[in-house]
Amino acid sequence: MIMIGSGGSFSTASFAAYLHERVAKRLARAATPLEIVSGNLADCGAACFTASGRNRDIGGAFKAAALTEVTPLGALVMADETPLHQLGERYAYSNVVGIASPHFKDGFLAVASLISSAVLLLRAYRKVTGASDDLPATIADLMSSTIRDMALGDIADASEALTGRTSISVLHSNALSPAVVDLESRFVEAALGSLHAADFRNFGHGRHFWLAKRADETGVLALVGSDDSKLANRTLDLLPDTVPQLRLDFVGPNELQALAGLIAGLHISEGAGRSAGVDPGKPGVPEFGRRLYRLGPSPARIGQKEINQRAAIRRKQVRPNIMNGVDASVWTDAYTDALHTVNAAKLAGVVLDYDGTLCDQRNRFEPISPAAAAALERLARAGAVIGVATGRGPSAGKAMRSRLPEEIWPAFIIGYYNGAVITDLSDLTDPLLAETSEDDELLSVLRKDSLFEGRRIRANKRQISITLDTPMMARHAVGVAGRYADECGLDSARITASSHSIDIVLGGHSKTDVVSAVTDRAEGKQSNILRIGDKGVWPGNDAELLDHPLGLTVDEASPHLRHCWGLAPAGIKGLQATLHYLDRLDWSDAGGQLHLSPGEKGGRA
Repeated sequence: MIMIGSGGSFSTASFAAYLHERVAKRLARAATPLEIVSGNLADCGAACFTASGRNRDIGGAFKAAALTEVTPLGALVMADETPLHQLGERYAYSNVVGIASPHFKDGFLAVASLISSAVLLLRAYRKVTGASDDLPATIADLMSSTIRDMALGDIADASEALTGRTSISVLHSNALSPAVVDLESRFVEAALGSLHAADFRNFGHGRHFWLAKRADETGVLALVGSDDSKLANRTLDLLPDTVPQLRLDFVGPNELQALAGLIAGLHISEGAGRSAGVDPGKPGVPEFGRRLYRLGPSPARIGQKEINQRAAIRRKQVRPNIMNGVDASVWTDAYTDALHTVNAAKLAGVVLDYDGTLCDQRNRFEPISPAAAAALERLARAGAVIGVATGRGPSAGKAMRSRLPEEIWPAFIIGYYNGAVITDLSDLTDPLLAETSEDDELLSVLRKDSLFEGRRIRANKRQISITLDTPMMARHAVGVAGRYADECGLDSARITASSHSIDIVLGGHSKTDVVSAVTDRAEGKQSNILRIGDKGVWPGNDAELLDHPLGLTVDEASPHLRHCWGLAPAGIKGLQATLHYLDRLDWSDAGGQLHLSPGEKGGRA
């Protein structure tokens, strides 16, 4: 994850990066907006942090990340109805969370936003991992249980004497690194003094020379986490006696230490402000500083056609380092050919995946959106034969019927259980298959495997579905399930993954069976059926469906040169991309025709 912040919100980004590495056990780092606008963001997620949601630099970074289709992409804003929310609506696959409160108002250094953002992030990460999100009831309770041998109210007084020195060397544990980032920001932005920092071991690799040369003008601030107490003792004992020290020891869970460090840093800044005769919250802003702030980001000017072409090729998992010479021309020519192919085709029908394509993953337990229903109704009334291929059972049909007028139900063919059961949407019997016996050989061995033990498993005679904790498990889970299917003699079983489960489809069925059914109904050629899905890369459950020149993805594109292209504008994914395709699909008695333009911005929510 890349955690993006500017000015004071960079401290929030640093705290978020620490939490992500600590809790999710995945790499993360804090970055400024300029790094994002200027750099390459492949193969990562990103989150933006801002108090007001009006910071132009953060807005520029969010847009740059969206056009690169960083996934996931989110933002935490301490306000509602901001320009950043508008960007979130334009790039609807992202998540912009606004938390407004009438109980505080930020000053120059956005103290309230920092602490409230950190608390929200800590609770969220704990909740996601299944841990308790309970925190101490008050800041005072947090600090009294986390800082050892010093009361919260005494920190500023203890800091005042230390910060009277010209420079401060901050030595810290890893858990206190977000606090150090915030301290550096406050010292510089309020001109409180010179501050440099190192963890306890990096200090021993040359950083100590500062004390050797400038001991009379330097103080040491030691922020000691419980993991480093012994190392801190040995390090601080070796420092010159003439150098004043302020040591704060933190105990308890590391995430709480990190939060408490941020709060302690505010009190250290208060003491530094007293010593420097400066109010850290109101240091005054020079006119040239106001002008600097208003400069805003300066992204490279690239035409929309070029932006969209880059996005389409990037979706094919082609990296910029091989986009040169012959390779570049091959992919750009293939992109042009793909646009021509889908626009020139005379279509006999259309088949769509359901979850992630017609239904946004965030709203998968709700009926399809009014916009999706309106697009489908328009095509059905124009005479299109429409197929829906879903890994679900009849719940998908019920959800569609709740949004679509009854008179157009016969225009829809629906394939439940990844095409294992195909019927009309107007079939109210809703063919829910009986559950498989618990004695079933494959089901029994799956339940005993440690990877699947305790997970929700739904099984019938046509399909076994296993819920996953995270999409990152998919490839491994598919491989394990495939091995068991082979051992049970189920050679025809197809095993695929969605964003939330893996499906073992029995009997050789697949979503392409829905394509055949639509072809028969339309009395057209199978090659003239448009296919739209979101999981076009194996083991995704749309990989076979989209493996065709008329296969269009709204998310994951296969690396095939001619098949499974994502041709929606840059930053447009999921249901929003589906609507982009359907809005540009005309239908008449002669059939359907797409009209995709390479220079469109898109952006329908």
